[in-house]
Amino acid sequence: MSTVNCAEKRVSTRRDIMDAVINDILPWIEENLFDESLRIKSVTARSGYGHWHFQRLFRQHTGINLATYIRVRRIIRAAFSVAFSDKHIFDIAIENGFSSQQNFSRTFKEYLNLSPIFFRQACSGQEAAFRQLTLDLHRDYAFLFFR
Repeated sequence: MSTVNCAEKRVSTRRDIMDAVINDILPWIEENLFDESLRIKSVTARSGYGHWHFQRLFRQHTGINLATYIRVRRIIRAAFSVAFSDKHIFDIAIENGFSSQQNFSRTFKEYLNLSPIFFRQACSGQEAAFRQLTLDLHRDYAFLFFR
């Protein structure tokens, strides 16, 4: 076996292992999105890899950094609850891992260009309005909607 084939095989094996680690950790992140203490540090510790190394590999695998991934997944879940439930905004914020309603509202508006209250008024229970208001989020983070 040539040296080039061995090197290619090692790179391929490494990539397969990292893909497996990240694919194993994504469901764990999803299950823990409600937990306010879910942070980059807890995810990287769970992975068994070094903090910076895992973040670099995560970005290579998903195309976005870990913090953005967690934040967008929380916003996606929260937007659905805002639009299709009667829960109080505070309760939605807490059950999606935000430390306060103010933090939640600021982040929600950053990604959806509307406060949660106006978002609810604009699309309460209306799938077409929900799709229209989340169009940019879908376009920018489409792969996150199908987890």
